[in-house]
Amino acid sequence: MTQTDPTTPTTPAADTAAPGFWRPRYHVTGARNWINDPNGPVQWDGRYHLFFQANPDAPFWGPPRWGHVSSPDLVRWTRHDDAIAPSPQRMPGSRDSDGMPDSDGCWSGCLREVSGRPAIYYTGVVGDDDDRIESVCRAWGSADLTEWTKDDANPLIPAPPADLGSGYHRDPFVWHDGERWQMLLGSGTVDGQRHGTVLLYESRDATSWEYRGIFYSAPRIRDGLDLGEHWECPQLVFSGDRVLLIVSCQVPDAVKPLMHSVYFAGTVADGRFVGEQVGLLDYGDAFYAPAVTTDESGRTLMWGWAQERVPARTQAEMRHVGALSLPRTVSLDGDRARAEPASELRRLRLGPVVTKAELATGVVIDRPALELAGNLNEGVGGWSIVSGESELNISVDPPGTIVNVEVSDSTAGTREFTVPRPRTGEFSVFVDGSLVELFTGDGAALTTRVYWSNPELTVTSGAEAYVHVWNLDTAVLPDA
Repeated sequence: MTQTDPTTPTTPAADTAAPGFWRPRYHVTGARNWINDPNGPVQWDGRYHLFFQANPDAPFWGPPRWGHVSSPDLVRWTRHDDAIAPSPQRMPGSRDSDGMPDSDGCWSGCLREVSGRPAIYYTGVVGDDDDRIESVCRAWGSADLTEWTKDDANPLIPAPPADLGSGYHRDPFVWHDGERWQMLLGSGTVDGQRHGTVLLYESRDATSWEYRGIFYSAPRIRDGLDLGEHWECPQLVFSGDRVLLIVSCQVPDAVKPLMHSVYFAGTVADGRFVGEQVGLLDYGDAFYAPAVTTDESGRTLMWGWAQERVPARTQAEMRHVGALSLPRTVSLDGDRARAEPASELRRLRLGPVVTKAELATGVVIDRPALELAGNLNEGVGGWSIVSGESELNISVDPPGTIVNVEVSDSTAGTREFTVPRPRTGEFSVFVDGSLVELFTGDGAALTTRVYWSNPELTVTSGAEAYVHVWNLDTAVLPDA
C-alpha cells in the first residue's frame, strides 16, 4: 500500500461531524481507527481467518500492522491480537545505520502453509518517499494462527532488482506450481508512459528467491480502461487451465491515487502470464486491493478494502475508518470475472421488513443495516433509498442494457456509475452504515459510500419492481 492518503473526495464537502451510524456493523472494521487492505485470508482447520492493514493509533493511514479476525461461518467474527507489527527502528546495540526491514510498516502480503507451518509473507518497509526500501519478509505462526514470530532470515528479498529502476516492489502473492514456489510482486515502469508490471520470483525452499523477470505488464490504457502507473496487490485465481490475474491500479500524484482493481483473463506458461481480456472487478469508487483464497469446499473467496469518501476534517472525528467488503465468491465465466456475495450471508437476515405494496409509496426503516433483493427491468421505475438530503437511486437505462446508479450526499458529493444489466434483471443491494455493495445476477459488483443524513432510510420501489427487504443482524463483530 502507498502512503498517499486517498480519502479526500474530488468534490467539495460540507464541514460536518461524523455520526456514528455511518460505521458499518456487519462488515469487518478495525477495533478502532484506520484499516485498509485485506491480507492473507485463509480457511485453516475449518476456521476462516482474515488479516488486514491497520493503524489503531489514528483515524488516518500510518505505518501498518496486521489486524486479525476469525470466523467459523463468514458471518460472526472474533477479534484477535495483531499478528505482526513494525519492528523497532534499531536493534539493541546496533549501529545507527542498521535499520530493521519493516520498521516503517508491515505492508500487504499473503499467508501460506510451508513445510506444514503457517507462514505470512509480507512487504517490509523502511524509509520514506525516494529513500523507501520495500523488501519481502516472513513470519511463522502458531498452529491456531494467533501467535507469530518474525523470521531471523528477514528480509528474504532485501530490495528490488538493481535494474528495475522502480522502488515499487510490494505485496507478495505466493503459490506452489507442483515443482517450485512462485512469488508475484506489484511494481511499475519509470520511463515513457509509465504503466504497471507484475514481477516474478522463484524458489525451491520458499526461503531463497531468484528474480525471474516480468510476469506481466500492460500499457497505461487498455480497451479504454486506465490501468494506472503502478500495480499493487497482485492475485491469481485458477480455474482449470484458465487464470484470472487481479491487480490494483495506482496513480500516486492523482487526487484519488488508488483508482480501481482490474482483472486479466488468460493462462500461465513458461513463467509468464498470457492474456488479453481486461475488465473492472468492481464498478464503484470504493473497492480496492482485493485478496483471495480457496477454501476447503473449493470456492475462491475474495475480500476488498472499502475506502472512505470523506474530507480529512471529518475523518479526524471518526472512530472507525475503512472496512472490508463482504466475502465474495469469484470465478471465471468464459473470460469474464464473476463475483457474488457468499451464500452464508443469508444468515444475517432477521426477517422481511415490508411488502411490495408498501414499498410502492415508500417505507421508513429505522437503521442503515439492510438488504434489498429482487428483479429490476427496463421501465419499472427503479429503486431508491433516501435519508434527508442523501440518496441512492438504481434504475435501468431505457435501451435495457445498462443499470444507472446515482449517489448524492452532502459529504462526498454526487457520483454516477453504470453497471452492465443482468440478463435476468436480478439484483441484491447491501446497506451497512455508509457502505453500499450492489451485486447483479450476472456477477457484476459495485461498491460505494453514501453518507446518510440520518439513520432512518426511506426505501421505495417502482410500481412494477419486485424487491424483498430484510433487516440484517449487526451483532457480528465486537469491539476490543
